[in-house]
Amino acid sequence: MTNQPQITIVGLGLIGTSFGLALKRQKDVSFVITGHDRRDPAVQRAKKQGAIDTGHWNLVKACEKADLILLALPLAAIAPALQTLRAVLKPGCLVLDTAPLKAPVLEAAKVLPDSVYFVSSTPVILKPGPLGVEAAAADLFDKTPWTLCPTPTTPPEAVSTAADLVRLVGSQPFFLDPAEHDGLMAAVDGLPTLLAAALLRTTSGNPSWREMRRLAGGHFEAATYLPGVDPADLGALLLGNSDNLAHWIDVMVAELQDWKQTLQDGDEKVVASRFEAVTESRYQWLGMRAQGDFEEPESREKLPGFWGRLVTLPSRRPPAPK
Repeated sequence: MTNQPQITIVGLGLIGTSFGLALKRQKDVSFVITGHDRRDPAVQRAKKQGAIDTGHWNLVKACEKADLILLALPLAAIAPALQTLRAVLKPGCLVLDTAPLKAPVLEAAKVLPDSVYFVSSTPVILKPGPLGVEAAAADLFDKTPWTLCPTPTTPPEAVSTAADLVRLVGSQPFFLDPAEHDGLMAAVDGLPTLLAAALLRTTSGNPSWREMRRLAGGHFEAATYLPGVDPADLGALLLGNSDNLAHWIDVMVAELQDWKQTLQDGDEKVVASRFEAVTESRYQWLGMRAQGDFEEPESREKLPGFWGRLVTLPSRRPPAPK
């Protein structure tokens, strides 16, 4: 009897728990999901929800027999985890991360031996507002882009397996160069965070804040949303992408200066036309996002293809062509 493939999820927060729940929707494949989290309540909650089959408090024990590992960890925790696991991973194991920044993750992954595979990835979470583990759901990734950032040396079979996995949980693989990924994320993830922080500092640090805060409603709340992560983790994400963020800050400052001049000119038609244009752009984006049709749908292989590749990945990467 063939042993069941083992998937280990390291980090049982929103992404890790939802990943397990999404996998458990698959009834025509057989596998075992092991979970690890340094917080025991997180492990017990994931078990109760049915996201994992078993949990282990020890990171090495949770991962040493895994065929596939998802590191659903904060950016700062990925390098220590890879350092701990480098000598114990099963040959042929495929490791993915979910961090929103690729350059430091790929640098950290250099410690891994050639006997295992690594594909850096980022799921896009579409649900708005602060989301904790209580929002974990099997459909969290449905119709969402999931970026895969292989390097030129990543073996094709590892990329194919990672893409199959992403489709398996309901997402659409979106391939990006790692450097391009970080540049784009600076605009759509880092810049909104900085703008929210700047707006809060501008208003809450003003003497009028005592009165303003009584008038601040849902619009202000939405504009000042900050990701529900540890401030140190948030700082690490922004500092790790500081060059790209500096570029987008300059672009945003120029845009604000242009709006300032337009308002001072007092031309109602120009202001109205600008709002008409950005409103249309937003509706188009939201419509695409709701349908999951940013690009032409990719052809999907039968699900067993993923599992067949998962358990037959070579234990050694093929030698580079001479």
